[in-house]
Amino acid sequence: MSAFHEAHPDIALLLNVTRHPYSFNGDRRKQDGALTGAGYPEGQEPTWHESLLGYCGDDENRRQAAEDGMRELGRKVGIELDYNVQTQWQPVDSQRLMLWAHRFGKQEAYMSALGRRHFEERKSASHGSTLLEACAEAGLDVEAARALLASEELREEVWHSYGSTIREKGVHAIPLFIFNSPLTDGGPFRSGQGKPRTVHGSASRDEFLSLFERILSDMKAAGGGRGSEQRCSSM
Repeated sequence: MSAFHEAHPDIALLLNVTRHPYSFNGDRRKQDGALTGAGYPEGQEPTWHESLLGYCGDDENRRQAAEDGMRELGRKVGIELDYNVQTQWQPVDSQRLMLWAHRFGKQEAYMSALGRRHFEERKSASHGSTLLEACAEAGLDVEAARALLASEELREEVWHSYGSTIREKGVHAIPLFIFNSPLTDGGPFRSGQGKPRTVHGSASRDEFLSLFERILSDMKAAGGGRGSEQRCSSM
């Protein structure tokens, strides 16, 4: 967004972000009688590095290539990824708080605070203390967040999203970014008209800038005004 505004200082770009809880394990709570990704007790989860081995078909070379590729993208924007953080494949509590933070307009602040801790500071997003730290940084009511974690609120909504994103929406890999504009209202999470622009997988600053430029060109071709608003459903 900063790069777009540098190139077009007279045009406002506004992103309205909706996040959808997702897990590669879907909503399977057990497999072959064993607990799936949400079943590890806090503090006993495998590391991201360990978990990626299974995701890469137990191929250490594929895992190394995947880690190197993500690390390179992170370094381009000043992020140093730490693969030794403990992680859950079904991080229900962190995503319950994500949905809750959205009610107060602080979802992105919460996710930014949580992401930095998890991916850079080796503070797992599956641990309650990390979640509350992220809430505090985002300006959320920490005691209210603690009460939510102690309850069942939004738990089933997260599990439902785990299943529906895969079976109903056909999303089988993340991140997936779906960008609608005033010209479109489509995609797997909307029932309107038009085809949104999408980005599959991790992308660079230049790739996103190019996408915003294409949306701007679409707006101009359709006779849009000097400003444009993009609504983003991102995963």
